[in-house]
Amino acid sequence: MAKRIMCMLLTALLLSFFACIPSLATSPDYDSAHPENLNDTDLVASAAILIELNSGMVVYEKNADMRMYPASTTKILTTYLGILLGDMDQTVTTSASCLQIEADSSTIPLAAGETINFKDLLYATMVRSGNEGANLIAETIAGTQEAFVAIMNDYAASLGCKNTHFMNANGLHDDYHYTTARDLATIAREAMQDETFRDIAGTYKFTLPKSNIYRERSLTSRISEFLDSSSSTYYPYATGVKTGYTSKAGNCFVGTATKDGVTFLSVILNSDSYKTCWEDTKRLMEYGFTQYVHTTVSELYAMSPKVLEIARYDLNDSGRGQLELLLNKLDTSADDSIVTLASRLDYLASNFNDLVSIEYVRELVAPIQAGELIGRLTFYPDAGEPIEYELVASRSIARRVLDFPSLDEIIAATESDSNPFPRFTVEILMFLVVLIAMIAGIITAIRRLLGIRSRKKARRKPVKSINRYYR
Repeated sequence: MAKRIMCMLLTALLLSFFACIPSLATSPDYDSAHPENLNDTDLVASAAILIELNSGMVVYEKNADMRMYPASTTKILTTYLGILLGDMDQTVTTSASCLQIEADSSTIPLAAGETINFKDLLYATMVRSGNEGANLIAETIAGTQEAFVAIMNDYAASLGCKNTHFMNANGLHDDYHYTTARDLATIAREAMQDETFRDIAGTYKFTLPKSNIYRERSLTSRISEFLDSSSSTYYPYATGVKTGYTSKAGNCFVGTATKDGVTFLSVILNSDSYKTCWEDTKRLMEYGFTQYVHTTVSELYAMSPKVLEIARYDLNDSGRGQLELLLNKLDTSADDSIVTLASRLDYLASNFNDLVSIEYVRELVAPIQAGELIGRLTFYPDAGEPIEYELVASRSIARRVLDFPSLDEIIAATESDSNPFPRFTVEILMFLVVLIAMIAGIITAIRRLLGIRSRKKARRKPVKSINRYYR
């Protein structure tokens, strides 16, 4: 127990030390025209991370495993657990214990005994970063704030967060309330998988309906500076999520941005102002957009289309029997998008067969008509149902003149003929003559090889008459 207390005291001292370190000034050499050249000195934040939201892949990091104070970004987990464990339609009542917060901390505000719809409480808590709102969420879910904090820590641990420990649901400073940029990104990514949370995270203006105490209230979030197009610090690709500030934590921001089908999530911890939070976030996002690209199955296929060798083509065919297949998606509304590193795009195009399965529906033999169905292609996305396509002929290919039918064609014609006996034709006669001649030749060759000669019947010499004289 004593060792645990000493460890926690040491952690608190280290966190206080790092929080007091002034943020490094950004590099004057940062070139916004080349965001792909981002360096740690280009970021004001003491710690930061950027991940691709869908895969969770880390794209950029700076001191991502350093323990830091999260401030009100804590409310990301509080709100998400409220969605997972709460009843969106229930009405809750503000308790006196919920209002026991620091006098100068942010509030919705709520009054003791005020009733509020639980879903409205979640929105209001995130938009206004209301500390009493976070406390009310905790008590509604777990009965007490302490019990809810235990749920928070257990859930964070289940996500693999090894350097995170919560002491409250609101993020107000406590020496033992800490996380890292990496752990916070893990928590936020998990929350962003939920549709309700995504909607809350992207809301910067919310109207709280009239209650039994207050009339209707219009609430505005601090992230409006980043999400509202009328703001001077507006970022057109931004979609959320949550700010945070205490004197010990500095300015913090967990943000998301989407461009060309690619979504990134960033974490900024201990910056010196919200303005630098927005700037650091932009630089991280712009760096990410240079590293990743959005493409589709159709676009990948167009980079390396399927070309087949067609048999028995007309010798006058200009393409020498080569047939390129066109790809048609059967369900045009199906999402066949692929997000990948720009450096991996050529690899995926040249190894397209690893992503799909192809089945041909006819023999690859001329004649072929343009637009004719040749095969079917199936794409298996990382999530969701398989997507099917048609592979059709891009051009017509005539059959070779005076060409003999293939074995498959002979079999097919025979099976479709109602006459059980083959028709006697000149071709059959010629075939039989050639077959007999070949057999005779083989037999003769074998006999000669074995030294077998034909036996000739011995001729009887004529008997010459002999004249005998008898007495």
